[in-house]
Amino acid sequence: MKSEEECIRYTSECWNKGFNCAESAMRGICYAQEIDLPEVALKMATPFGGGIGRSEDACGAFTGSVLGIGAAIGRTEAKGKKTPSYAAAKELRCLFEKRFNSTQCKVLNKGDFESQDHERRCKEFTLESVRMAYRILNKR
Repeated sequence: MKSEEECIRYTSECWNKGFNCAESAMRGICYAQEIDLPEVALKMATPFGGGIGRSEDACGAFTGSVLGIGAAIGRTEAKGKKTPSYAAAKELRCLFEKRFNSTQCKVLNKGDFESQDHERRCKEFTLESVRMAYRILNKR
């Protein structure tokens, strides 16, 4: 596993290259866990940006981090255990909501996708969500 600093640095690099919140979060977590995702899996995070297709529903930084958790500890068979990933996702949701008072993009982003404040806010949500997910995964 990569260090927390490497994880955050890589997530920030993804964001700075133009990947959205969900893409950057998932990529950062997978990088830290040394999970090499196939192209199709990388593409799956794209529509989660902007609260799912810019609908401002569930925050993309949060959902991208949940996708990263799933990639790290999700199951591959129907009879596999799902509770570890459920517990990690629930813990992330609790931490994220405690830190930012919501997991909803419309509350966090305030309907703003154009300003510099949006860029700053969403990058902060992304980096903090990844940091939380990293720590959750590191405990397991």
